[in-house]
Amino acid sequence: MKSQNIKENEKENEKEKIQFCTFKISGHLFGVDILDVKEIIDEMKITKIYHAPDYMMGFINIRGQVYLVLNLRILLNFESKNIDSSSRVILFHAKVGESFGVLVDQIGHMVEVEKNRIEYRMNNEKTKTNNNEKIKKSIETGVCKLNQGLMTILNSKQFLVLVNSKIQQ
Repeated sequence: MKSQNIKENEKENEKEKIQFCTFKISGHLFGVDILDVKEIIDEMKITKIYHAPDYMMGFINIRGQVYLVLNLRILLNFESKNIDSSSRVILFHAKVGESFGVLVDQIGHMVEVEKNRIEYRMNNEKTKTNNNEKIKKSIETGVCKLNQGLMTILNSKQFLVLVNSKIQQ
């Protein structure tokens, strides 16, 4: 009886799916849980914050709501790039953090992935890493092989944690 219940639970886990909003940065494919995404904006009227770190693009006003825009390219240690016609801002729900969004190079498609296809990052507590590396690792939660390439799954709830750690340095 127990083995039958275990097999049924395994089948349910195989069928469990997660939907991701995908995007590209520097040619790399990334995804965030679609339930965290409020909307995607192509309007790029960003009010710059002078003397702010380069990963803080500025503020954007969408229908009277002001959002902080982070440059995800710089937060993930890619080279800076000018905003172009394919650049987009992904805005997140309040449950993810204060009103904020991230600038990405290009939006992809919504992708639905079976949970058992995701290879989650193993956090080894014995490995010596500095605090900044630990936080960056907490952003990259896993990877999943798709037809269009390898998708790195990001935890959007950790974006502001990374920003706060950089501010405190």
